[in-house]
Amino acid sequence: MIGTTLLNYRVTAHLGAGGLGTVWAAEHTIIGRRAALKVLNPEVASDEAMVQRFLVEARSVAAIRHPNIVDVTDYGQVNGNFVIVMELLDGETLGARLEREGALPERVVSSLLVQLASAIGAAHERRIVHRDLKPENIFLTSFPDYPDFVKVLDFGIAKLLGQGGTLKTNPGIIIGTPAYMSPEQCLGDETLDTRSDVYSLGVVAYRMATGTLPYQGNLMQQLQGHLTQTPKPPKDLTPTLSPRLSEVILKCMARAPADRFQTMTELREAVAGLGGRSPLAFSEAEVPAPRAPVPSSHTTARLPDGQTAASAAAPATPPKREDTRIIETQRTEDFERAQAVAVSSKMRDIISKRLQSDSLKLPSLPEVAVKCLQLAHDNEVTFSRLGQVIERDPFIASRVLRMANSPFYGGLARITSIDGAVARLGIKTLVTLLQELAAEQVFTSRDPVIRNTFRGIWEHCLGVAHLSRDLAGMVKGMVPDTAYLAGLFHDIGKPVVAAMLLEAERAAANGSSTWLSGGVWRRVVDECHRDVGAIIAFRWYLPREVATAVAELDWYDLKRGKSSAANVVRLANALCQREGLDVKAGNADDLSRIIVQGRQVLGVSEEQLATATSGLVQRVQALTAEKSGGDSSTRVFDRAAVG
Repeated sequence: MIGTTLLNYRVTAHLGAGGLGTVWAAEHTIIGRRAALKVLNPEVASDEAMVQRFLVEARSVAAIRHPNIVDVTDYGQVNGNFVIVMELLDGETLGARLEREGALPERVVSSLLVQLASAIGAAHERRIVHRDLKPENIFLTSFPDYPDFVKVLDFGIAKLLGQGGTLKTNPGIIIGTPAYMSPEQCLGDETLDTRSDVYSLGVVAYRMATGTLPYQGNLMQQLQGHLTQTPKPPKDLTPTLSPRLSEVILKCMARAPADRFQTMTELREAVAGLGGRSPLAFSEAEVPAPRAPVPSSHTTARLPDGQTAASAAAPATPPKREDTRIIETQRTEDFERAQAVAVSSKMRDIISKRLQSDSLKLPSLPEVAVKCLQLAHDNEVTFSRLGQVIERDPFIASRVLRMANSPFYGGLARITSIDGAVARLGIKTLVTLLQELAAEQVFTSRDPVIRNTFRGIWEHCLGVAHLSRDLAGMVKGMVPDTAYLAGLFHDIGKPVVAAMLLEAERAAANGSSTWLSGGVWRRVVDECHRDVGAIIAFRWYLPREVATAVAELDWYDLKRGKSSAANVVRLANALCQREGLDVKAGNADDLSRIIVQGRQVLGVSEEQLATATSGLVQRVQALTAEKSGGDSSTRVFDRAAVG
């Protein structure tokens, strides 16, 4: 396998093997990025159930998108090999730490518990139960500014609750690691829920706090302990442990699920109340001071069976200048990624809290647009009535009139009245236009930093929107207008998150320095804008499918296939990036993979894609061309330019 190329990664070393898969160290053939490849073992690759379980691991982890869960960047099948591409982590497993040190200090236990509860809670929100929480599946990374940064690993036996394609386990079959299994898991209860993970995390916490397991011995003795016994209080084994943390751990390990913490949020809040603090838990204006990246002495990769493998980093001979540049670039990227992970996690937490309290300042749909959208649902509304409403807003009125007189809609006769413009456009086109005009204004902030940054993103959104509509026309059963709106709004949350980040940056820096590099800034915005965009789409009366597409654009929904607007927009987004219609340059190999996958999911040919993308950049440039003599913020939206 060494030397083989899988999904554009060249395998460089064997790291270990488990019952389901083998893990290899690998390096991207173009950009040199390191990764860990988990390859399904040949002896189980012919088992459809095992292949499905393997793919569920990739999809479930990719769907969670949490900084404390190992990042799955790609998966697929190459030459009969089923492969998952994961980040290669620096550090060690919690199991290795406990073997070396025994019981951990209470502050470390609390910090790790807060992070673990946050990560597993994110999985539970996706209705995913891990079912194999143990120290060997918990990795402690070695980021310089964030010591003991948790990464949860190995969702290979995860259980999906109430979702299509659920992997069912035969009743009575025990799956998991006996030392850490809940009583219901010991019984092979197929109806177990998220509270099973609460119990398992309690056992992990017990071992962290005491250095030992609550129930030891052979398999039957361990199972009997979980089912019939009560563990000794952790404080009895570690007298320096606070009584409250001891009680929290015991509550996690209650035999009856109803007696445990009912959610990971409850557990996290209980530990946080004891002073437990995640490395990410800084205030909105508090910033972790960046330091120069510190190279670790070894690189450790996670193995399927919980082992670790280390490779010395010190070269036998001085590296060449080019090699040094690559190494330094990699270190900078790793450092920026670590900082982005921390800031993104906090930003998502802030966004979530503000959304729950309805205190997040979101762009609103203009009053005139709201009124027109409401009237559009009235079967007896007249063009004259809609025209009267539109005339209340001179900006919207001028845009509607300009659209109606574009060559695509206007023909030879020029219209001068708003009600005539509405009649020519039709109510359906008018509704889309009003939402489009409102969206454009979100990307034309008064803040010059945000305005300059997002002008290019708006043009990208226009390109994705028009390309999505073209692609939807090639797919049977897809509504082109829905795909168009999904493409138009897919990045609508970015200016909102950017404004929040800029506000926090200015408060943190006090005007004296720059908090985040441009790379970190973009990473944070990319990580945090989806939920905000989905809320905006929902509040602006867009179809539910549009809001869903905005929220779930980072992966292909294989189950829905051709009926998913998100799948269409994901393909259109990659095509626009490939054509250079984006403010950031996507990796060519990654884009090619996304495009190939999109073709397969939607069933479109290369010839159809070539036709759809022909002249795309020129069409979008024509769409965004400024009217001669007009205001610099005014853009042309004549669809004639793309006709």
